Amino acid sequence: MNISKKAMFAVNGFIIASIFVLNYFYQIRGFDFVLKCVCSGAFALLGLINLAYALVTKQMNKRFYIGMASGLVLAMLGDVILGYSFIFGAAVFALGHICFVVSYCYLQKLKRLDYIISGVLFIGAASFLLFCPLLNFEEPIFRAVCVVYALIISVMLGKAVGNFIRERNAVTGIIASASILFFFSDLMLVLDWFIGFWDFTDHACMGTYYPALCFLAFSMFVKASSIFDKNDIYTI
Repeated sequence: MNISKKAMFAVNGFIIASIFVLNYFYQIRGFDFVLKCVCSGAFALLGLINLAYALVTKQMNKRFYIGMASGLVLAMLGDVILGYSFIFGAAVFALGHICFVVSYCYLQKLKRLDYIISGVLFIGAASFLLFCPLLNFEEPIFRAVCVVYALIISVMLGKAVGNFIRERNAVTGIIASASILFFFSDLMLVLDWFIGFWDFTDHACMGTYYPALCFLAFSMFVKASSIFDKNDIYTI
């Protein structure tokens, strides 16, 4: 691994480790909004740093990196806005997820398997949102927003898993893992906000949310640097 890759690897490791530590304090301090904004700003910053690295090193498929960085920035904005408005925050998050899906499509075009996996996930998620008697939506529009959001996150996970099944490498593996964590985090968010019976759901939500975003940002560096290529592993 050359010096520039080592430096970027260290930057990624430092920022991700910092987010993990801050996420811990964010939760034990009663989900402090300022710490939430700091954590979210950090993963957005990491995405922009990795985008800059990809552009400086003249990587192919620049649209992948631009889409991923855009998704990370929108996720950060969604975190902030969600503290004031559920609908607008969810809308910004949805735009971020769409950016991620588009980025995944720049890795591989949509295939039949992606549609099948996404469809199965959405049927399960929509059925839960529409028919679970425990869910309590104060406003009918909240349920509609959740169903639309479930469609987008289902496509995001379905596409990520489909990409990994067809091409198993470090980048698709990291993205698939992050997308699974993202899907689980959103499920915990629904349980916390619209059922609220269990104390663990808010911690489970944030405990998987920040790792998911960190892994998505890290996947950009992995793709740009090819640090897990066979010819590069032995020179780290």
